[in-house]
Amino acid sequence: MESNYNKKLGITLIIVASLFTAVGQLFWKLSEASFNLNLIIGFFLYGLGAVFMIAAFKFERVSLLHPFLSLGYVISIALGFFLLNETVSPMKLVGTLIIIVGVILVGGQDE
Repeated sequence: MESNYNKKLGITLIIVASLFTAVGQLFWKLSEASFNLNLIIGFFLYGLGAVFMIAAFKFERVSLLHPFLSLGYVISIALGFFLLNETVSPMKLVGTLIIIVGVILVGGQDE
């Protein structure tokens, strides 16, 4: 049976999904818990992230792609730091680096 896997496309799509979901959550934060345009944009971007996630799973194994969703945490921390002036503690920075190394290790595997 021939495989329809395309690792680069799957990884690209899942990273885009992580980006959209993280930015969607940023818009939820900016909505200040009230129903406004930021909340609607946040739902749209989060939903778009789900669509990219579904598409990604068509091109690669779930066991390889799902860890890439943790990049959403990395993106969220960066967005919080640069756009919301949130602080990044040394422990949070170490944890973020561990996530990045883990994603590289999982994404670099060849089976």
